[in-house]
Amino acid sequence: MRVFLITVWISIFLLFSGLFVLVPPNTYLSQVDISYWPKPLVKLFLDKSSREAVDIAVDGITSRIKYSDLDITLNTKETMNGLRIVDLSDLLNRWLSPASATVIQPVFVFGQDFENRVTILFPGKTLKNERVEYNKETGVFDYMVDERKSRIDLVDLQAKLMTFRDTKKKTIAVEMINESNGLEKMVGGANRKLSKVTGKPLELLIKERGQKIILDVKEILGLISAETQDRFNSINLNIDKDKAKKLLADKGLDKSMAGWTTKMIEENLKLRYQSGTTNSVVLGIDNGPNTGGEVADRYLEVDLSQQRMFLFEGGNLSKSYKVSTGLNYPTPVGNYKIKNKLEMGFSNIFNVWMPWWMAFDYREDIGAYLGIHELPYKFVDGQKIYRFGNYIGNKKTGGCIALSPGESKEVYDKAFPGMDLVIFQ
Repeated sequence: MRVFLITVWISIFLLFSGLFVLVPPNTYLSQVDISYWPKPLVKLFLDKSSREAVDIAVDGITSRIKYSDLDITLNTKETMNGLRIVDLSDLLNRWLSPASATVIQPVFVFGQDFENRVTILFPGKTLKNERVEYNKETGVFDYMVDERKSRIDLVDLQAKLMTFRDTKKKTIAVEMINESNGLEKMVGGANRKLSKVTGKPLELLIKERGQKIILDVKEILGLISAETQDRFNSINLNIDKDKAKKLLADKGLDKSMAGWTTKMIEENLKLRYQSGTTNSVVLGIDNGPNTGGEVADRYLEVDLSQQRMFLFEGGNLSKSYKVSTGLNYPTPVGNYKIKNKLEMGFSNIFNVWMPWWMAFDYREDIGAYLGIHELPYKFVDGQKIYRFGNYIGNKKTGGCIALSPGESKEVYDKAFPGMDLVIFQ
């Protein structure tokens, strides 16, 4: 009986010893099935694998490299801890319930120099022949490059170096990833705003006539162009004014309104670019100048009914300004020329200063010159006091044409003696 009991105890001891030494079933080291392996053999496998060179293929080029070349070490002790049996209950669960797999992940330590060494061994590609062109058919900029800047995918490389697939060596294929540079991002931002310019048709509504003109997306694309000279920090959105005038005329718009309407289209499309707003352009019969750029290469037009001045340059409407013209003494209608320019004029009749003075006519009935100037003012106790406040946009002057501060200087700088001025009722 004693011999039998000793035999039984020895058998149980050897059985449990074997169970502690052998790896339980359904156990994997990463992706390698190590079920029933002796644990010393697992340790030898880990040591051998960490010392062997691996083949890494990047962008079609294969290199044989050791883990140590990349400043990577395998912590064998920590990895083996994943096979440690905690107690008898843990032992029985692993051996008697093998349906649920146990995966042991090798514990790799990536040194501080890992990224630098990878960059040296796999330098990637540099940016070649980067360029941008405006595509008139699509209304956006095309970003083009012969070769994109790229680098090795470090996360992908790390994941694949940490994965043991089988006991046979296989090439590790690692992807190169493209790096988006600053210019490409700015082009993308500009294109998102440009797409709003041509995203919807544009309605032109002439309210007094009940007339509606619609420019569809294709027609808008045919009118606009864009350019930049500062790497997309700002975009110059341009419109082909001659083409716009012809298009509007073909759609039945009066020639007298075509120039002004073209200017309004340009301002609306620029507003779309800046804010995404897609409001209709509403015009009245009196909106806009009476001429279309044919008087001279550069000239001024004033419309008394609108209290507005128009500056033409190169046959096109360049800008418009609100003005104030004569009330009790109406500003005379007709064709005139700028007679002189003075940075500061003075009216003996009203005893006021008139900055940026430009005379255009002498009226014998009042014995005074009429001119274009800034809002007149006088000094009271050393303070600049405008005669009637800011009345620009309303008839208020004694026959002259007054502009707001700032705009008067702008017109003054554009004007010259002998320049044409046409005034309409």
